[in-house]
Order: sequence, then C-alpha cells, then structure tokens
Amino acid sequence: MIKGTNTISEQIHLVQILQKTYILKQLKKLELNEIQARTLNYIYTHPGSIQRDLAQYLGKKDATITNILKNLENDKYIKREITVGNERQKQLYMTEDGKKLADLIQKVFLDLENVILNSLCDSEINSLKDGLKKVSDILK
Repeated sequence: MIKGTNTISEQIHLVQILQKTYILKQLKKLELNEIQARTLNYIYTHPGSIQRDLAQYLGKKDATITNILKNLENDKYIKREITVGNERQKQLYMTEDGKKLADLIQKVFLDLENVILNSLCDSEINSLKDGLKKVSDILK
C-alpha cells in the first residue's frame, strides 16, 4: 500500500468492506450469518445438490458443512434426502420456510444493488461497470 494516497485499490477495498458490512447487517435481521445465507442461497439455486458440491462452493471442510446443514435442518429450512442408489449420499433441498428465507436473502442483495444504482446516473453506472470489468479481466 502506498502511504498517504487514495489509490483505486484502496477504494475497491473500502467498497468491499462497506458492502460486506451492509449485507451482514441485513442478514443479522434475518438471524443468519454469512455462511448460513450462502448455504441457503446455494441450495436454493442448486436443488438436489450434494454436500460435497456445497463444501467445494463454500471452500469449507465436510465436517464444517455437516454442522451447518444440521442446524439449518433443525431450523426446518432444508431437508436432506437419500440419493437413489447411494444410501450414504444425501441430496439437499429447501423446505417451504427455507424458500421464503432464501427469497429474503436474495432481496438483501437486490436492495444493495438498488441503493447503488439509485445513487448514480446511467452514464456513471455504465462507466463503473466497464471500469470494474476491465480491472477484473486484468487481475484474472
């Protein structure tokens, strides 16, 4: 980091922190932490997926995922069903309560998007998107 400067990378980092703070504050209102929300969103968008897929997506160990799933199952947000032909493997599905909660989680992200978009004019939005895509492509 360059001392005493206002670099683009510092601004990107600050936006990331502010975005995460906003999201965590909203998730707390739903009585969820980030990993629970990401888990529910993954199962919602990938019904029938298995624990190994979820662990890979979240970058967590199977034991950690097992505990997360147990809690979400106890809260009646998800259900695990034995995979036909493999009794050791369970597919993950949302319950009706889980689907309602997943809709609220997605609304958190949509609301954040709207807060940002409503603060910018069309040309600023397009410039920002183009600039961020360019930075993203450079860093890949």
